[in-house]
Amino acid sequence: MKKGILVLALLVFISFGAFAQMSAGGGLLFDLSSNNGVKEGNIYGGFRIVSFGGFVFFDAHYVEADVYFAGGSVDIVAKAGGISGSVDAGSFTQLGFSLLGKYPIEMGELTVFPLFGINYNIVLSYKLPNGEKFPESAAEWFSQFGFQAGAGLDYNLNDNLYLRASALLHLRLPMKFCKDDISSSETATLGIGPVIKVAIGYRL
Repeated sequence: MKKGILVLALLVFISFGAFAQMSAGGGLLFDLSSNNGVKEGNIYGGFRIVSFGGFVFFDAHYVEADVYFAGGSVDIVAKAGGISGSVDAGSFTQLGFSLLGKYPIEMGELTVFPLFGINYNIVLSYKLPNGEKFPESAAEWFSQFGFQAGAGLDYNLNDNLYLRASALLHLRLPMKFCKDDISSSETATLGIGPVIKVAIGYRL
């Protein structure tokens, strides 16, 4: 009985300690994803996606979880040798989830930290340049799983509020639209680009 009470007390203490380190917040993000396409020799064709949106985050000191909603423009990019060009291909809206590990290094009012983790973006809708929706499931054909790495910093405004900024490089696995039904001489390419986030956080 006494052991059970001690274990329960320890669990409550650990839970309280973990909760005491929690913080949450929200802000704005910019996401540029290039090189989402198919390559054959020196010929490439694919998508360049530029998105702006908002996100909320939950921080447990060594782990950050984000949920974001973003929308923006889509271009089709073609390259052959030294010649390249692009045309408007419509617009996306997407919902994304990130889980990032972090190691905070405190420097007075400033805290810096490296970041590394995973991301999954679900394309909710894809509108073609004429305003019509993509005729099939946008989530099935264009959603992507990826990896993110970079760094961030927090600046304390007071004991509870802080400003957060982070810069990440994301690497996305090929979308189904690019990797399905390609020939043996073609290769689906990895999406790559920066993610910039600025937010305000509150320590719980």
